Amino acid sequence: MDWWCDMARLSLWLPPFSPDYSGASAVLFDLKTVTAMHDASGCTGNYTGYDDPRWYGSHSGIFCSGLRQVAAVLGDDEKLIKKMEAAARDIQPDLMALVGSPVPMVIGADLEGIAVELEERTGIPSFGFDTTGTAYYDRGAFRAAKALMDRYTAKQAAKEAAIERRVNILGALPMDFGKGEEIRDFKRFLAENGYETGLCLAMDYSLSDLKEAASAQVNLAVSRFGFLMAQYMEQRFRIPYLCGFPAGESGEKAWLEALERVRETKHSEILNAVEQKDGTEDMSVLIVGEQVMSNSLRYALFRDMGITRVTVGCLYGPEPALTLPGDLDLSDEKKIRQAMNRPEYQMIIADPFLKVLLPENTEKKFLPFSQYAVSSKLGEADSARAAGVQFNEWFKRRTSK
Repeated sequence: MDWWCDMARLSLWLPPFSPDYSGASAVLFDLKTVTAMHDASGCTGNYTGYDDPRWYGSHSGIFCSGLRQVAAVLGDDEKLIKKMEAAARDIQPDLMALVGSPVPMVIGADLEGIAVELEERTGIPSFGFDTTGTAYYDRGAFRAAKALMDRYTAKQAAKEAAIERRVNILGALPMDFGKGEEIRDFKRFLAENGYETGLCLAMDYSLSDLKEAASAQVNLAVSRFGFLMAQYMEQRFRIPYLCGFPAGESGEKAWLEALERVRETKHSEILNAVEQKDGTEDMSVLIVGEQVMSNSLRYALFRDMGITRVTVGCLYGPEPALTLPGDLDLSDEKKIRQAMNRPEYQMIIADPFLKVLLPENTEKKFLPFSQYAVSSKLGEADSARAAGVQFNEWFKRRTSK
């Protein structure tokens, strides 16, 4: 039975999506770290070559432990610790981290325990993340970001008072936002409307930004990873959040109004399309992708295009609080194929790699909207800006073809 369940998740056409160890490494990328992915180099290559476009030309301290068969069999942790100590002497990092991969999972390596030993020897704050490569990037990112926040933000939280109109952006990962152009546009949009960006987790941020994260009035969750962090920070630091991305011209205005409400009332909101309009076109759309961005695109279709029959298919599993009735868990290739080929959907919005799951003679309209976690640099030609009127222009251009 276990074998049959594993075979049901076999992918024949799609590549593996960005895993948890890549998410954890992406969170550490901007900090002055010695980060070692504990593997034989394949997983490290996946992250640096395909999952994070920032790596080439950067000075980020992402290394491979060079795990070999003898070390795996004998459990030689001392060799790994010695390598980390040598790297620390050369780089003088602010912190060090060990990131797991499938082999450490199989042999039962205790990366958290090794990190404790490493910190005792060096005096440098050290973290161990028992990521496995079997979960998706948002889970690894959440694990790493939470550990950092527990270590650094919690110490400052009691001293921090909320700064008027300061916000944190939570969930900015290259797996969702590529090289970060849209996040930079988002920051400009916030500044133009009188908001100051504090922490931008995890793109273009520093350790000092992390330490001062509890001073924000509102957290802005722009992905599922961001939503998980926003929930945690609301519980830990009592900071309300707005979950969603300002997609579409009308959607952008509604998002800004929601931000003002959250700031004034201190009650968190999730921006999602729950209303129905009468007299709209009878088109049914399936959006397949990351859940928060997909919800935001649905909201834009509803507010700007009057399309109310929109289903979100969640590639990485649905978060219950973000899910509307009828939304789908599309966490394996078989489910994605079945959903995309259901006759009720006339239009599909998804990463271009997913188009192969449709028959060549299909009459369905396929709108490619790439996500780096799926198609990496190969999907860059179909990358799209969703913020504000840019989404309206993209939708008009794609549907006119």
